[in-house]
Amino acid sequence: MTQTQTQTPQTQTARTEESATAVIDRYLVLFDRLAHDPAAVEAIVALFAPDVTVRLFEGQEPLVGIPALRQLYGGFAQGMVDSKHVWTTTVLDDGRIELRWLHASRRVDDRLVALSGVEYVTLDGDGLITSLDNRMLTPDSRY
Repeated sequence: MTQTQTQTPQTQTARTEESATAVIDRYLVLFDRLAHDPAAVEAIVALFAPDVTVRLFEGQEPLVGIPALRQLYGGFAQGMVDSKHVWTTTVLDDGRIELRWLHASRRVDDRLVALSGVEYVTLDGDGLITSLDNRMLTPDSRY
């Protein structure tokens, strides 16, 4: 005998939020892997929709499409020897994901870098990132 499970709106919302945050978790884990595994570039760009737009800095023209992202993340891979993120995610009422992050890295020239920011991410129906808009925060910003 099989049981039929019905999904309440709350159950569906919880699963949607879980799926959304799983994409973000994978994105940041792969980003940190870039420092040790240049092949992670292809894995990270696979998380994005073909016509994705990414803006990393306020006032910057957005990068558009996978080739631009492949170049961006390839540059990160070549520039770091270690990378670590900590983050929190919140699915907003409008469906966007708010990602608050802290990042520490060691560059190939042995410089240490610490950054923080907040990103707003949208996903398509397939769970691919369609837009990512970042705002850098100053080190003394409060979350």
